[in-house]
Amino acid sequence: MGRRASPLSTYDVAVVGLGIVGACAVHALARTGARVIALDAGAPAGGTSGTSFAWLNSCKKEPEHYHRLNAEGMAEHRRLAQELGADGGHHDGGSLEWAEGGDERELRERVARLASRGYAADFISRDRARSMEPGLAIPDHVREVAFYAGDAWLDAPRLIRAVLEAARKKGAEIRPNTPVRSLRVDGASAGAVVTDGGGIEARALLVCVGPVTRAFLAPLGVEMPIERVYGQLTITSRPPVALQRVVHAPGLHFRPDASGGLMLGTDDLNGPVIEAASPAEREEIAERMLERARRVFPAARDVKVMEYRVGVRPMPADRHTVAGSVPGVANAWMIATHSGVTLGPLLGRLIADEILRDTPSATLAPFRPERFAAARAS
Repeated sequence: MGRRASPLSTYDVAVVGLGIVGACAVHALARTGARVIALDAGAPAGGTSGTSFAWLNSCKKEPEHYHRLNAEGMAEHRRLAQELGADGGHHDGGSLEWAEGGDERELRERVARLASRGYAADFISRDRARSMEPGLAIPDHVREVAFYAGDAWLDAPRLIRAVLEAARKKGAEIRPNTPVRSLRVDGASAGAVVTDGGGIEARALLVCVGPVTRAFLAPLGVEMPIERVYGQLTITSRPPVALQRVVHAPGLHFRPDASGGLMLGTDDLNGPVIEAASPAEREEIAERMLERARRVFPAARDVKVMEYRVGVRPMPADRHTVAGSVPGVANAWMIATHSGVTLGPLLGRLIADEILRDTPSATLAPFRPERFAAARAS
């Protein structure tokens, strides 16, 4: 780790946060033989990653350099799926989307733009879409449906368990239910990570704490504009006709859930609506999602809401991933992203390589934390 190394360190790297980003970083670090300790305030996948729609895609990731980062994230998932097999929780099959009214023009323009970039995006006939998903009720006036053949969905908790177990076998020390109480600062460096069990020293610190990033970094004197965005997903019982892939219909997106039921989400019943809602109002929102699902997937007519999940996701101020060394702190790195599930394995590998080799990744150049300091200075 070059000039940042300290001979007094017990571990090479301490990783804080074991959602998909942190877990994949632990996996990548452990594979190199690095001495890694990984901490989470709760259970791995118990936060944002366990409440994500987990659609692996780059359909609406703009501008182009962000699109390409997410496309590479999808490719990294495919490589990891080959390594882990079924334990990786990767489910391919692509995704389907149709639009109505004024949104149809945007969809056609987006499909054309994606195809020009080499992304697997095309229109297929309504009949072909129905043959792929017999349970769908696509309106008669919709003649074509967008098909993104390379998309997939992920059982994120299963992948997190798999990569952490693989890391453990390589010598990584995994400590769930171990909240970090404070960070000791040694000059311009992060010192020990302090838990209820005492201080933990490491040569490098990697912060992957999602929606609490801003608060976590504040004791280091770092102001990082990472906001918190609420979302709700609804999980149903198992329908008589199985759904095979991710579907985006007007007013609803849904996919298979690992339980065998459906996972439902919306864009309009989200964000501030969920944040301000009471438990009773969230139950009502779950039922409204199910009503929409029954219209586009009639096989869901007799299914029931089994649970709803409310998650809080990190949202950088400019909506793009933040990954790299923490400004002003010589031995600390961070990752915060709204696209954590798609990007987790890729960002974990790239940051692990940066930490161990002390060589910045060219791929991450547009996503450095320093851009916010530069924006404030201007």
